[in-house]
Amino acid sequence: MNRNRLLVAAAAGALLVLLLAFIITSPSPDKDLPMIYIIYGSEKGDLSYTDSAYRGLFAAQEAMPFAKREFVTLNRSDLAGRLKNPGPEKPGLIITVGFNYAADTQQLAKEHTDIRILAIDQSGIGSHNTQAYEITSYGQSYLAGALAASETKTGRVGIILGAQSGLLDAFRLGYIEGAQAADPSVAVDVAYVSTSPNGGFSDPARAAEIARGMYQDGTDVIFTVAGFSGTGAISEAKKAPGRYIIGVDSDQTHLGPSVILASAVKRVDRVVYTGIGEYLNGTFAGGNRVAGLNEGVTGISCNPRFVACAQTVSIWEEQARDAEEKYLASRSNGG
Repeated sequence: MNRNRLLVAAAAGALLVLLLAFIITSPSPDKDLPMIYIIYGSEKGDLSYTDSAYRGLFAAQEAMPFAKREFVTLNRSDLAGRLKNPGPEKPGLIITVGFNYAADTQQLAKEHTDIRILAIDQSGIGSHNTQAYEITSYGQSYLAGALAASETKTGRVGIILGAQSGLLDAFRLGYIEGAQAADPSVAVDVAYVSTSPNGGFSDPARAAEIARGMYQDGTDVIFTVAGFSGTGAISEAKKAPGRYIIGVDSDQTHLGPSVILASAVKRVDRVVYTGIGEYLNGTFAGGNRVAGLNEGVTGISCNPRFVACAQTVSIWEEQARDAEEKYLASRSNGG
């Protein structure tokens, strides 16, 4: 055996020893720890909304003692069996992530009044044991629109949304208003990956097709509000010189450093982390909560390659905050 092979074998052996030591010395789950379930709206790895929720869970477990179970979809028959279990596997807190879970969350809350539920982006369904936490994206989308209108060279910008829903209306309305505030003559193209509430967030091929058409028609900046589908639009921007993207939910600069102007960041991670902390320290309360730009739960993360981005955001930020407050007030008054 030559020297290189000996080194490789030695390294492999050392790694095996370390892995065995980790397995042997790792503590088994503590049955006395409080159990928390989190139910995502899509698979982890979407580089957007679900990944942000997972980051909040991961950070919470690094800082606080609890056991967890993660689920990709809310399977009611599976949950029914789990929630009847009086042992340590029964959760004290369930986190449901996404507007599409509103009806299921309400039913869970009625059937299990002893369990606390954090319902993220499920507007108006709060109850004594359910905290409905809506992250309004109007203000950050207003900033995204102002940025797009300030950067466009063609006078035409666009927005691609994953689905038609009341929650996503805040993105659309904020983006249009922000763009037209910055330039009243700008044209705004609006398109949806799917008309189904559940079908448009994991279809990058369809988003790519929409983006391609927009770019060919002269749109040069697109705001992607479509979860993992948005990666398709990013791919199209890379193929089309002078075409750009504003990402969503997480800082997506690394997905296209040369084409992503900025990202409209939605701090789902912060909501998850805070909710878990409140549950564990006994301050978790039911009811309806709405937070956005003013509360620091949303914002714009600029790609440093585009030096004008930060200045544009600074110029329009106060107006975006005011516009978000007016939007929320009009909505609560039925406007």
